[in-house]
Amino acid sequence: MTTCAAAIISGLMVTLLISWTVVRPTLSCRISEFMCKSTGGCIQLDEYCDGKYDCPDRSDEPSFCTACNRTYYGEVGKSYRLTVKKIQKERPFLCHLSFTASGQEHGDFVELIFEEFRLGTLYLGECISGEMQILELGRPYVGGSWCGHGPTDGAAPAVYYSEAGTVTLTLRIPVSGLYTTLPFAFGLRFKFLDNKQASVRLGTASDPKERGELVPGTHCSRNFYECYRKRCSLQSPNYPGMYPRNVTCRYTIRQKIVPKCKHAMVSVTQGRASSVQAAHRSGGGKAQQAASVGAVNGTAIVRVNDMCSENEDRLVFHDGPSEDDPVLLRYCGGPALPRVVASGPTMLVVFKSWVHNSPATFSWPPPVSRLRSFELDVRIAFVDSDSLDYAKGSTCDFTVNASATPKSRRGVLVSPRHSVPPNSTCTYRFQGLPDDRVWMYFESYGHRSTGHFLTFKPCPTRLRIWDGAGTLLGDHCDTPRLCEHIAAASTSASPNATRPKRPCTLDESYLSKSPSVILQVHSVLGTVLEPFGFRLHYEFVDSGVYDRETDGDACVVDHRVRESMDLTEPRNVFLYGRGGARSLDCVYRLQAEPGYRLQVVMRNASFGSRERTPLVAMARTVTGKYACPSGDDGPRLVVREVFWRTVRVERGCFCQNFTEAALGTQQATFDTSSDRVEIHFRVPGLVVTDDFANTYFNAHVRVLRWPACPRKQWVRGSGGEIELAYPPESRDDLHCRDVPWLLEARPGHSMFVQTWGRFLPVNASAAPCRTRNRLLLYAVRPDVRLVGNVCPAESRDGRRDTLYMFSDEWTDFVPDEQQNPSFMVEFVAQEAGSMAFKWLEVSKPSAKHAQATPPAKRNQSDAGPHAHRGFGCAYGCPELEACISPTLWCDGHRNCPSGVDEADLECQTKWPSFKVLKSYGLPVVGLCLAGVVFAVLVCVYCRREPEYTHCEEPEPATENTNRSCSTIAS
Repeated sequence: MTTCAAAIISGLMVTLLISWTVVRPTLSCRISEFMCKSTGGCIQLDEYCDGKYDCPDRSDEPSFCTACNRTYYGEVGKSYRLTVKKIQKERPFLCHLSFTASGQEHGDFVELIFEEFRLGTLYLGECISGEMQILELGRPYVGGSWCGHGPTDGAAPAVYYSEAGTVTLTLRIPVSGLYTTLPFAFGLRFKFLDNKQASVRLGTASDPKERGELVPGTHCSRNFYECYRKRCSLQSPNYPGMYPRNVTCRYTIRQKIVPKCKHAMVSVTQGRASSVQAAHRSGGGKAQQAASVGAVNGTAIVRVNDMCSENEDRLVFHDGPSEDDPVLLRYCGGPALPRVVASGPTMLVVFKSWVHNSPATFSWPPPVSRLRSFELDVRIAFVDSDSLDYAKGSTCDFTVNASATPKSRRGVLVSPRHSVPPNSTCTYRFQGLPDDRVWMYFESYGHRSTGHFLTFKPCPTRLRIWDGAGTLLGDHCDTPRLCEHIAAASTSASPNATRPKRPCTLDESYLSKSPSVILQVHSVLGTVLEPFGFRLHYEFVDSGVYDRETDGDACVVDHRVRESMDLTEPRNVFLYGRGGARSLDCVYRLQAEPGYRLQVVMRNASFGSRERTPLVAMARTVTGKYACPSGDDGPRLVVREVFWRTVRVERGCFCQNFTEAALGTQQATFDTSSDRVEIHFRVPGLVVTDDFANTYFNAHVRVLRWPACPRKQWVRGSGGEIELAYPPESRDDLHCRDVPWLLEARPGHSMFVQTWGRFLPVNASAAPCRTRNRLLLYAVRPDVRLVGNVCPAESRDGRRDTLYMFSDEWTDFVPDEQQNPSFMVEFVAQEAGSMAFKWLEVSKPSAKHAQATPPAKRNQSDAGPHAHRGFGCAYGCPELEACISPTLWCDGHRNCPSGVDEADLECQTKWPSFKVLKSYGLPVVGLCLAGVVFAVLVCVYCRREPEYTHCEEPEPATENTNRSCSTIAS
C-alpha cells in the first residue's frame, strides 16, 4: 500500500508539472502584451510587426504582417511606438488602429503623439488622396478627417488626448492617380494615462476644474452654471490636444443666482498660462515655450470677424443664450484670445471646426494665426443693478435724468464694463430740468488695440457730443478735451491724497446751452478688439438762479413769496471754487404780497473748508442776534430788511458755521416789519474743493398776515416832533408797529435830531439802562449803519438828558454827489414805555453875513432878543449855530432846543408869516370875492324874476404846512 501510494503521488506531481509547463505561458502574458507562439514569451503589443524579431521563434514578424486592424492596450507609465507601412503601393489602403484604456493600471484615456504623418494632401480646405479619421467609443460620429504632413523640421509633434477609453484611427487612401506620387508615412507614440495625470484638463484634487455638464446627444456641447463659486474652465474638445474635425460645440454659461441689487455679467478670457501649459503638455521644451511667449507678446496677427473664412476653425461669442443674439467676436486665430464680457448673466460660445485639417496645425510652436486647442477661464462680474456700467437693453443706450436729489445731479460715468459688438454705437443721453445746463469733463479717455490686424480702420473709435439744441460740441477720433489733473484726487482712496490744485476750466470740459446732451461712442471693430475706456464727470448745473453766460458775475435771486418756502444756497457749481470761482457773493431778494410780513428762520450754514473766526456778539443786544466784526472781509450770512426799496437795515450776521439747535431758535429767527427782506451769502477765498456740499445755508421763510402800515413814515420838511409809545393804542399804531421813521432833508441842508436819554455804546454787549427799550439812530448814506444807541429818559424836563445829533456832512466833508442828509429812527420796544424825538432841517450860516457883522456888534447882539441874527442867520438856533426854516419861527412850537424861535420879544413885533397868511388870509379873501360874485348874481337874478334857490357854501380848503407834529403810539 505504501509503494502504491508513493507511485500515485509521483504520477500526480508529474502531471501537475506538465500542466504548469503548458499553461504557464498563457497565464503570464497581460492584455497589453503579445505572446510568442512556440516559446510562450511575452512582448509589448507595439513590438508586433515592428520590423524586428522580438520573439525567439520570430512569431512576432509573420510574412505580410501589418500593425493595422489591431487593438492596442498598454500600461500607465509606459510609452509605446507604432509605425504603419503601406505594403501594396498601387492598391487602395484601409487601416484601423484601436487603442483602449481599460482602467486601473491600464489607464483611463489615451495619448497619441503623431511623430510622423504623411497622408494625402490638404488643398483649399479639402483632403485629397488620403485621410485619417478619429472616432471615440460612445461619441457621436461627426465625420471629418486629417491629412497633409507634419510635423515640420524642428517642431514638436501634434498630440491627441482622448475623452473616452477607446479611440480608433482609420487611415484611408482611395483609388486615385495621385497615390503613386504622394508619399505615405505614419508613425506615432501612444501612452495610457490615468486621471491623476490629467491636471491640465481636470485640475488637481485641491483645485479641480469645472468643465460643465455635457449636453446629452451632442459631441461636446456643455452647460455651465454658477461659475462665481467654481473654477469654470471652457475647454476645446480633447483639450489640451487636437480636437476632432467637423464638430460644433455650444457652451452656454448661465449665472442664475444673483445677489440683491446686483447685476451679473459673464466674462471669458484666455490667460497666458493656458498656452504655456499646452506647450509643455504637447512635449515642447524650453525653446518651444520661449517661442510661445514671444508669439503672444510679439507682432503676431490676430484674425477675427470678417478676416475669418468659412473653412476655418473659429470661436463665436454671443451676448446672450442664443445664436440670434449679437455677436461680440468671431475669433479664428492669434496669439491669445482677448477678454470677452457679456452684458448679462448668460453667454453662448459656439466653437466650430472645419471638416478637414492637418495635424501640423497643432504642432509646436503653433502657427499663431490659426486656432488651436484652447482653455478659457470663466468669471462672473457683479455690478450695481442701478448703475450705468452695463446696457440694460439690446442696444447700448444709457439715460441720465436729473431730479431734485443731490445724487442725481452729479456723478461719474465709466465706459461699459462689458464688450460692445462691432459696428456698434453707445449712446448716453443726459436730460436735466428746464433750467439746467450740462457740464462734463473727461478725467481719462483712451482706446487701444489688443493685437495686430490685417485691415486698417482710419477712425476705429469715434466720439461725438451734441448739445440738445443740435449743436455739435465735439467730434474726436483721438483724445477729446481732458481734465487729467483731477485724476489723482478722484481715484485715490487715501484721505491724505493730494487734492487738485485747480478746477477744470471750460477749455478742458464741455458745457451745453440747453438742459440735454447726447454723447455717442462708435466702435468699428468692437470693444473686444479695440477697447475704449473713459471716466467722465458730469453735472447738471442749475442756471435758474445764476447763468454764467447771461448773468456774468452777478448772483441775484428774486422771489415773490406767496407761501412758506425753504431757501438754500445756489446750486450752480460755477459760483464755487470747484467751478473756478474765487469767491461767492449771492443776494436773495424776498418780497411778500401786500398785507403780509416775512419771518426768516436760519436753519444752518457752512462757509467751506477754511477755518473761520468765532462768532462775535452783536452790539444791539436788545435784539439778541449775532453780528459780524466791522471791517472784516471774511465770510458772512446777513439778513437785512428793506424799507422804501433802497434802505437796507442789517438784522443779523453769521460768520462761522452754525446750526439752529446750537444757536437757539431766538437768535436764528427774524421777525421783520417790512414786506421786503434780503439774505446776503458771501464767502471769499474759495478753494478748489469748495462747492455747495460744504458751502451752504438753509433758511425757512414764513408768510405772516399783517396789514400794511397806513402812514407814510418817510417824512420831509422843515422839522417836526414825533412821540412813540408801547403798547400801541390804535389800529394804525398796531399796523405800523416796528416800522422805522426816515427823516430826510433837502439837498444843501443837514438833518438835526434831538431826543432825551443817554447814549450807549453801539457795540456794547450789555449796558446799564433802566429799561429794555431802545431808540436806535441810523445814518442812511452811503450805507445804513448804526450811529446812536439811546437809552430813553423817563421824562423830557431835564436839560441834562437832552441829546443832539447832526448828519455826517455837518461836521465831515462829504462830496456833493454823495450827500443825502437823513436819519432813520427805530424804536425797539420790549416793555411798556414811551420816547420822543425832534428833528430839524438846518443849514450853516452864511459866511458873508457873518463877516459883515463887526465882532463887537455881534457880541452885543448875542445878548439881545435878536441874537440869532448875529451869526449869519435871519432865523436860526444860536445854541446850534444853525439856520432853520422861517416857517418854524413863531409857529407855536419850540423848535430850537433853547426855544428862542418862540421867545415873546421875537414874536410880538413879528408880522404874520407867509405861512400864516397862506393858511388864513387867502381863504378869507376867497370868501369875500365869492360873496361879491354872489351879490352880483343875485341882483341880476332879481331883476328877472323872484325865484329862490338854496346854495351851500363850500368849506375853505386847507393846505398842510411843512411843520410835522405827531403823537403816535408804536
